[in-house]
Amino acid sequence: MENILELFYDQPCATIHGQGSTFVRLARIKKEQLDMLNATLSDEQKERLEAYFDAETEIEGMIGFDRFRYAFHLGAQLTAELARGKDLLLR
Repeated sequence: MENILELFYDQPCATIHGQGSTFVRLARIKKEQLDMLNATLSDEQKERLEAYFDAETEIEGMIGFDRFRYAFHLGAQLTAELARGKDLLLR
């Protein structure tokens, strides 16, 4: 069995979406829609859209890191409680 901290750290990597999954289907639809939109935009509009996507990607990265940090901290606290004994955890 893995160390509990390793389980918390690796958990997001354990979820891989197969070709027939809803995630993959929606990602494909999103790309098709973006391609159709991009075909109708002027160069200036494309630059604005690209700037928007860059900012959105940066924000998503920050949110993802905050979630990871919180979950990892929670996992470390849980591990410390377990190391001290089940009775302290269940109180």
